[in-house]
Amino acid sequence: MLQDEEAVRTALTAEHGVLVSPEGVGAAASGQPKVLVTMGSDSDLPLMMKAVNMLRNEFGVPCLVQINSVHRDLRAAIYHIERLPESVQVIIACAGGAAHLPGNIADLRADLPVIGVPRDLGALKGIDALLSMVQMPEGAPVAVMAIGDAGAVNAAIHAAKELAIADPAIKERLLAYAEKRKGKVQKQNEGLEKKVQGFFG
Repeated sequence: MLQDEEAVRTALTAEHGVLVSPEGVGAAASGQPKVLVTMGSDSDLPLMMKAVNMLRNEFGVPCLVQINSVHRDLRAAIYHIERLPESVQVIIACAGGAAHLPGNIADLRADLPVIGVPRDLGALKGIDALLSMVQMPEGAPVAVMAIGDAGAVNAAIHAAKELAIADPAIKERLLAYAEKRKGKVQKQNEGLEKKVQGFFG
């Protein structure tokens, strides 16, 4: 995963972003991106790679990864968001602090669902970002996930569910992922007696 993150970081450019697919990163990737994964800074990349890797490894979904800062370069962010590839059907946006990125994207792209991932950042540890995303005004909704790692993973699952409405292959992968999670619980129960006995010496 760290190797993939470094590959994305190396290939990432403010102008175009980088394609990530099950086959690889950048020039090694193939297919058209179905999800945009965007963030305000490359410091958000370790968190958002959890979403990217979930999408490509569990669900076979190619992603476009971009950096768009509405605070440092608003015009460029608007330019990129308005000119996304036609293949993009869902947007995942990560932000911390005031967390304006997901809401601005929801306003710019009324035709696409936007999923917000609040980052654990600063004195308020992501609570400010969470509340900023949740309190969007009527007409520009953002589907807000949990703060941090769980939010990034759940954003990928939520995006896959959006895509699965019209894509049976992704639906099958979602069901397989659910079965895998059930299997973990069953495995834990199988070894439970031995673990309980361990508490009694």
